[in-house]
Amino acid sequence: MGNPSSIVSDRYSAYNVPTKCFFPEVKHIRVASFKDDISNNMIESFNNRFKAWYKTKRGFRSFESANSTISVFVFFFNFVRSHMGLTNFTPAQVAGCVYNPDVKSLFSLAS
Repeated sequence: MGNPSSIVSDRYSAYNVPTKCFFPEVKHIRVASFKDDISNNMIESFNNRFKAWYKTKRGFRSFESANSTISVFVFFFNFVRSHMGLTNFTPAQVAGCVYNPDVKSLFSLAS
């Protein structure tokens, strides 16, 4: 995984302490508005999608449960969910993976 070279956030002051605590050597870029060259729209979109999905789960029972659940969501988001930029194919399909389309419907994450 590695360490980030920078973290982009909006100007919400609550981000300062965790950023300095967990990533003391990383440059924290605080975006004044979304008209700037650097934007956090992508991560905000991901967070909103995750929060909407997570609310139905009613919390994690353990650290391992949290890691497993988040890993499943990230896997789905990055490989199973279709992307407009890929003409509504999934990244897995573009990479050459072949699977039954009915299997995708088993994921309760689809949105």
